Amino acid sequence: MKQVLLDTHIFLWAAINPEKLSKKVQRILESDRIIRYVSIASVWETAYLIETKKVRFDKPLGVFWEESLIELQAQILNITPQHVQRFYEIQPLKGHNDQFDRMIIAQAASTGIPLISDDGKFGSYPMIQLIEN
Repeated sequence: MKQVLLDTHIFLWAAINPEKLSKKVQRILESDRIIRYVSIASVWETAYLIETKKVRFDKPLGVFWEESLIELQAQILNITPQHVQRFYEIQPLKGHNDQFDRMIIAQAASTGIPLISDDGKFGSYPMIQLIEN
């Protein structure tokens, strides 16, 4: 069975703004033959986005995540020591210092799971298989 790792924005869009997803990504997310993962770093990043007032939810963060994971039939990908090692091996690109992104990229690189993202900077990391939105 195929697997995919969703970047934070892809997960948030799938949960609250699915019209922002390409038809290709929508088909992937609707497939019963694909295991969908979301990094635990995305949960943390979402808390940061709420804290910095970049996103807002009408329900507590934990409830939002629990309901959204069930709705999207997605699983949390926890951070392992191998992911942390890969995180430190990956040098951030100039102008791309997002630590959450770097951890998600490290997880994709460590596991070989294709990463779905809308972030144009992700394509500059050759160690991952990227599916662009």
